[in-house]
Amino acid sequence: MATVEYKCPNCAAPLVFDAGCKTVKCEFCESTFNVDEVTANSKKAARHETSKIDDEYIADEKAEEYWKKVTAKTAGYSCPSCGGAIIGTVDSAALFCPYCGNPAIIESSIEGEFKPDYIIPFAKTKEDAIKAYNDFLGDGKYLPKVFRDSHAVDKVSGVYVPYHLLSCDVSAGSVYKGEIVEKWSDSDYDYEKTDTYENRRAGTMSFVRIPADASSSIDDDFMETIEPFDYSGLTEFKDVYLSGFWADKYDLTPEQCQEVTDKRIANTVDSIFLDSVSQKGFTSVSRTGALNVDVRNRKYAYALLPVWLLRTKYNNEFYYFAMNGQTGKVAAKMPVDRSKVKKKSLGIGAIALAAGAVLGYIIHGVWAALILGVLAGLIAFFAALGTLGSHLNNVRNNYYADSYAGGRMNFTVSDDVFKTTFTRRSARPKRE
Repeated sequence: MATVEYKCPNCAAPLVFDAGCKTVKCEFCESTFNVDEVTANSKKAARHETSKIDDEYIADEKAEEYWKKVTAKTAGYSCPSCGGAIIGTVDSAALFCPYCGNPAIIESSIEGEFKPDYIIPFAKTKEDAIKAYNDFLGDGKYLPKVFRDSHAVDKVSGVYVPYHLLSCDVSAGSVYKGEIVEKWSDSDYDYEKTDTYENRRAGTMSFVRIPADASSSIDDDFMETIEPFDYSGLTEFKDVYLSGFWADKYDLTPEQCQEVTDKRIANTVDSIFLDSVSQKGFTSVSRTGALNVDVRNRKYAYALLPVWLLRTKYNNEFYYFAMNGQTGKVAAKMPVDRSKVKKKSLGIGAIALAAGAVLGYIIHGVWAALILGVLAGLIAFFAALGTLGSHLNNVRNNYYADSYAGGRMNFTVSDDVFKTTFTRRSARPKRE
């Protein structure tokens, strides 16, 4: 299988893409080149053909098929610089040699149907990612020590993540219920009047390049949390951008990602309809009918988007930090040291118990002090436990696509029809 390495024309050392300067740089002689220069001279790039690896690993097609079955998605490649065996996955598009450390680009992973249409080059550097990681952790009072280890943090890696970008037209419609509630009182009664309306909404709109994470190995919630990417940075794919970074090709087809994108579209349309009804001055709004959404004219583009990733193992579980390699937006889910959290929570609970006991004693004596003190202590303890135990997790499901709307909703139906009115009367308490 062919691997590619871009060489410096001055000293023949490997070239890598410099995210900070947006140029291609030689880390040996420090020469810099623009991307077009390197691409124009790509025929001079070192290309190395190999049948996966040598006899020790995979010797021929028959052995290759066997190896694939045995090792699932594991694959081997040969380093174009030193000839060393590089172990990756069948989805690898760019990786590094474990022996000489030089980058290698896997040609077959960026050819044919796997050739990306677009790429957003890295704009944030590794130093930016490490700073963002440390800023996210803050003082790290309740964080296990391993997450502060400088050697562990230095393993943060730049990865080009495969995405399918969906552009489409949408027609949708549904029925909602809007209520207007009025309250008033006289000397004898409290009144509550509820007017109910049937609100019908339908319309059309378009979406442009809704991103769908096309790698099964990366959690969608993390990738959605670091959205949006700035598509003004999209550029025609050139493999030189991969040099110095990891990259995967997609292993999920557009059809396999359709459920996720359709859910985001439906939620966005529903939100627009709800807002439209709410703007009429209703006290409360709810959907009462099925949401009908017809997605048409689906067009997909395949893109590689930049992400800085750090994976850390703790108590036999993996925890992740991700940063948008273009905008710097962060997603992370970190554990806390439960013993530290419990100790702090017990301290807060003890203070609340003491304060509650003093207040209870002042109000009603010993029994009140005991009851109020225990209640205050327990509430404070569990509140602190919940708050301190979750403050290092900002990962959220982003089941909306409003950032990718190609314009406003074109309403074809917007009817608000009065249905019923109901007034409830209740007697006011008599004053003695």
